[in-house]
Amino acid sequence: MDRNDEVVIRRAAPSRLDVFLRRTDPPRPHDWASDGYHSYEEYLFWSRKVCGLACLQSLLHGWTDIRLPMRELLSLALDRGCYVVEPQGKVRGLIYRPFMAWVGAQFGFACRLVEHTPIQESARAVRPGQALIASVSPEIRDPGTREPRRGGHLVLVHEVRGDTVRFHNPSGYSHNADSASLPMHVFERFHAGRGILVSATP
Repeated sequence: MDRNDEVVIRRAAPSRLDVFLRRTDPPRPHDWASDGYHSYEEYLFWSRKVCGLACLQSLLHGWTDIRLPMRELLSLALDRGCYVVEPQGKVRGLIYRPFMAWVGAQFGFACRLVEHTPIQESARAVRPGQALIASVSPEIRDPGTREPRRGGHLVLVHEVRGDTVRFHNPSGYSHNADSASLPMHVFERFHAGRGILVSATP
């Protein structure tokens, strides 16, 4: 996840345009071919759209012996309708219900849709063998953001201890991507109240 530091994505309110803030030192090239992409351009196109698949990849690594490169996971997800590429190039997804059906059939995980539920409630189900793919704002990488929007990005909540939420953030900085921690009331500011509860076994 250290390559996330090379390009930082923020939403510039009120225009809501994507602003890419590049570091001044020369970036290290990412080996996109190791992720199975066919070109650097293809990697750039999808890299900011596959946060949900990055969460799934983490679960596969933690719960199974399955090791699939991101582009292969993406191909499977596209085939199952988890993402839809519109004629003008806009991507819709991750679409929850096709994703849940695919993950259950392909990998044997049990999935439950969570909607209109605060993190204080949905976090109760997170325990060993269960995790929550939670919809949050990408601004969660900067917890001090004032008046953040909610949703637009997915993170993997893998542990809740007391009032602390620990999560994997696919677009986090190198120091807080693999296992970020936030007080629950701070996490809730970014949380959209929806997500997918995933269990290792049905």
